[in-house]
Amino acid sequence: MVTAAGAGSQRGPTVDLSVAQANFGSSDAVLVKLTYSNPTKHTVHVLAWLTAAEALDAPIFKVTRDGQPVAYTGPIVKRPRAGAGDYVSLKAGEQLTRVVDLGDAYDLSQSGDYEIVYDVSSADLFGVKNSAAAPDSLVSASVRINVTGRAANGKPGGGGGGTPGFTACSAGQQAQLTEARANASNYAGIATGYLNAGIAGARYTTWFGASTTTRFNEVKGNFAKIAAAFSPTTAITFDCSSKRNVYAYVYPNQPYKIYLGRVFWTAPALGTDSKAGTLIHEMSHFDVVAGTDDVVYGQTGAMALAISDPDAAITNADSHEYFAENNPAAAS
Repeated sequence: MVTAAGAGSQRGPTVDLSVAQANFGSSDAVLVKLTYSNPTKHTVHVLAWLTAAEALDAPIFKVTRDGQPVAYTGPIVKRPRAGAGDYVSLKAGEQLTRVVDLGDAYDLSQSGDYEIVYDVSSADLFGVKNSAAAPDSLVSASVRINVTGRAANGKPGGGGGGTPGFTACSAGQQAQLTEARANASNYAGIATGYLNAGIAGARYTTWFGASTTTRFNEVKGNFAKIAAAFSPTTAITFDCSSKRNVYAYVYPNQPYKIYLGRVFWTAPALGTDSKAGTLIHEMSHFDVVAGTDDVVYGQTGAMALAISDPDAAITNADSHEYFAENNPAAAS
């Protein structure tokens, strides 16, 4: 077994990363084991979705092949703000293990020497707190393995033509999604018009921070692609089959299929965290659109990110959503 010792503080949990073998053939599942330990004398809590509690549905690993970054191909999920029920608890001295197949969410199609590190951070990682606070982190040491390339895993994307596709959507849900798509297209068009005017006023700086030519042009380019993706000629497929308590999720390398969760149906049509804004958020995740990440969730976190790290803000999906929703409306 290849094991990497955990990294962490005696004030909180640690994590060990291990694999059962050093070499994986093309038919071998690349199973990775995470062991969370609580070395403290009190109960600690860890945000469940960053422990692969519901399978590997967040980019919790940094993976490289022969020194080059490997793409995350698993789902990217828009979630409501973490609540008390979103944590796993470890009593003093207790351990928790997870085993996941790395190939379910990372591109292992090419043979080579891979290096894997578990690396997560969130202001809410060890408990709900002010999302403007500095993020906590949990990082393992690295593990090195050799992998023979295999067919890439992935979910089917949208179909051909511009007609919307629906999977497991009722007539009422189809109507809501048709309206949401039209509203999202309108949001994207207005945002693109603002950026094409070369304005970097309060609306821009609130969500993306101090403007530089490079950052401004990247955001401008992102919204041009988002607006184009909502054009009538783009085939977007909506899947309503998920029962998960999330807004929505996509597989970034599988445009343009959007999976809707239970929270989506309770969201307002317009405004903050709206149905239309959620579609902007999800569309921005696709690699062929803007390739955004979920650096932080929520307006408070996005505003704080714009101040502390504008380079990260322009890659954050919620920042794009809130800029498009413009709620409350900025003066400029």
